[in-house]
Amino acid sequence: MQEFKTYLQNKNLSSVTIKEYKRQKNLFKNWHNGEAINCQKKDILEYLSYLKNTKKLQSISRNNALISLRHYFDYLLQQKEIATNPTTLIKLRGLNKRKLKHIYNLEELNSLADNYYQLEVKKAEENLILKANRNTTKNSYLAQVRNYNILQLFIHQGLNTREVLELQTDDIQLHKAIIQIPKGSQRGNARNLPLHATQIGSLMQYINEIRPQLAKNKESNLLFLPTKQSQKPAKNVATALKKLSKALKVIDKQFSNFAQLRASVITYWIKTYGLRKAQYLAGHKSIVSTEEYIPNNIEDLAEDITKFNPF
Repeated sequence: MQEFKTYLQNKNLSSVTIKEYKRQKNLFKNWHNGEAINCQKKDILEYLSYLKNTKKLQSISRNNALISLRHYFDYLLQQKEIATNPTTLIKLRGLNKRKLKHIYNLEELNSLADNYYQLEVKKAEENLILKANRNTTKNSYLAQVRNYNILQLFIHQGLNTREVLELQTDDIQLHKAIIQIPKGSQRGNARNLPLHATQIGSLMQYINEIRPQLAKNKESNLLFLPTKQSQKPAKNVATALKKLSKALKVIDKQFSNFAQLRASVITYWIKTYGLRKAQYLAGHKSIVSTEEYIPNNIEDLAEDITKFNPF
């Protein structure tokens, strides 16, 4: 008889997804006295209720369990061990209404950064060389180089906007090719993340050449500074992020916001490294936070997140 693992492999699912489906199947069988052949729809509903009320799992995690079981019972149906799939028509309500925006793959993320560099940074550099309206073009160039480095932190390290705004100069260790993300005030864990090869030279230029011009002899430990000095530089850089976001929406119609880039990076980490390492890289204190990104790489999510049933 074909094994469940082989059945999933034939569906071209990732190894991480297959491992998760098998784990969910085993958890259910343990709950259902070690077997699943005689399972009925009411058993599935009772199990989902158990996950909600006893295990205190969020709706997104319960949905992942349901998707996994649907695959398992489809497998049993194919093997003619059962006559019907008891998960059919069972769907969850109360899921986070987080819209599934486009999830970028690695190549698309790199292309987004490359396109921004060519269309915004190079353009600002060319205008600076022409020396038309010198002060304006200089500030524009400084801002574009800064923004390009910020964008790379979104697409390579998957940082959130708060982490970007709070970065200090000492957090960047170019000689070790790492960036230290300090513990967040609320949810984020401290972690060391490797810098991408393309970031080393760019950050070196920003720290040694661009940032001193932005600082204008004023003391600040913040890594990213505004083009105009104020009492609240982080607030001004936050305004700059809005302009960066606006520019990215022009470059790529699928771009929505920086959270979308972070979701894309975390999804890639889950696929490549598994949940535990993705949790560390993302700085999540709880694995549940990381699990919220699993639906972005589970193939059947679109048809499984809908209306019915009392959960």
